[in-house]
Amino acid sequence: MKVNKSYVSGNNTYESNNPQYIVVHNTDNFASGADASAHARAQLNGNLSTSVHYYTDDKDTVYQAAPHGRGCWHVGVDYGGRLFGTVNNKNSIGVEMCVQAGYDFQKAFANTAAFVRQLMSETGIPADRVVQHYDVCAKNCPSQIRAKGMWEEFKRQIKSGSSGQGEDVSSYTKTIGKAVASVKQMQKYIKAKNPQVAQSVLDMVPLYLSEGEAEGVRGDVAFAQSCLETGNFGFSGSAVTLEQNNFCGMGVTSNGKKGNSFDTPQLGIRAQIQHLKAYASTEELVNPKVDPRFQYVVRGSAPYVEWLGIPENPHGKGWAAGAGYGGKILTILRNIIGNNGDAGGSMEGSGNPDQPVNPQPGFVKVFYKGKDGVNVRKAPCMGDNVDQVAFDGVYTVVGVSADGLWYKLKSGLFLTSDKRYVQFMEKLPAASSYMVKVEIPDLNIRKGPGTGYARTGRFTGVGVFTVVEEAQGAGASKWGLLKSYQKKRDGWISLDYVTRI
Repeated sequence: MKVNKSYVSGNNTYESNNPQYIVVHNTDNFASGADASAHARAQLNGNLSTSVHYYTDDKDTVYQAAPHGRGCWHVGVDYGGRLFGTVNNKNSIGVEMCVQAGYDFQKAFANTAAFVRQLMSETGIPADRVVQHYDVCAKNCPSQIRAKGMWEEFKRQIKSGSSGQGEDVSSYTKTIGKAVASVKQMQKYIKAKNPQVAQSVLDMVPLYLSEGEAEGVRGDVAFAQSCLETGNFGFSGSAVTLEQNNFCGMGVTSNGKKGNSFDTPQLGIRAQIQHLKAYASTEELVNPKVDPRFQYVVRGSAPYVEWLGIPENPHGKGWAAGAGYGGKILTILRNIIGNNGDAGGSMEGSGNPDQPVNPQPGFVKVFYKGKDGVNVRKAPCMGDNVDQVAFDGVYTVVGVSADGLWYKLKSGLFLTSDKRYVQFMEKLPAASSYMVKVEIPDLNIRKGPGTGYARTGRFTGVGVFTVVEEAQGAGASKWGLLKSYQKKRDGWISLDYVTRI
């Protein structure tokens, strides 16, 4: 979910907050236009008696109204809640679902669950510490979720990634992500399966990766789906023809229906990519919409390839009615890649340990916040060759693998190029140190930017200090690296407690 931070302020908030819980509310404001943007703006302008950190609604943007490092007035008074006192305004993040006139409850519900999952990932707060306002103070809130008896469904979704069934999805294959298969691998596969494949088909294979990358969708998944739908581009028994530029059976909703046609192969592939994105995500499209059936999809209902078949989808949604549809796509994908291992979203890229490495000077920043970190490997490939794990930091790059999936570090080790986890920079940003004044004696110094990092056991004391770097992290709106700790990068303070001078 996209987060708009233009209304963030400290208005109507406490000076400090150490988030350990997420509290879910809804506004009960059914006035026309009382959406997330309007509420965040009202909080900024001081027009609300209460406050929360985030507002969600039935649109695809969340509005942040307060930094995590400040406590909001959202817990309220005790009416007999089982967690009152345990959860309070100084150890929680408040998320408010807006219920304005004419809103789409299902969309608002799904968006709120998706954002809470995202927030859990960013802060490290587990699902058992995501609570409804009712749990804290016994107020009937979130009233709309409670009225529909959907709080347990909400908890299931944040635990399992919209499963609705509480199933373990850790091994499933995400449709959103970077392709693992290369153009050459896909062309090699289709030529082996269909020696008479048209040259025009081979020429359009790169479009799957370029169109997929534009929308954040795995283009190799889309290609494998096309192989399934077109009989490896032989079109024997297929409901579409090569001339239709429809390589996924789009619009074939019943036997004998011809399906949609597109002016060019690129537009047909773009429509397919957009349709996959509709199932996999609630994010907006990057390119203009060419998918004629985009509006018929329940957004985000099938984030995993395994769920593209309706019988396997816990919501009863999906691309195809046939059983095992997603599994068939993954079988093809594994054959394309050339191994029978996991082709899923957990992969950082497959690669080849013996592939050449091309010179590529620069730097790569690890920003992935997951508890498992990012593997740093001995060779440019998957497998049992992990040397260490990186959680954050900046590393010097000297090369990139021939398949583009791995950066070679100055140390000789390899790091994934997956943009979900790392960011490549041709040069380091210019240093921009500044002075801050601390007026409290017991400001903790931590080993990293966030309350998830251990305390050093030292305090700044009252005085003036130099900050050489800023970073996002749990427990504060921003963290600052002190100059005296710059070499080892192990001395960070919350900037919520300082005054810049």
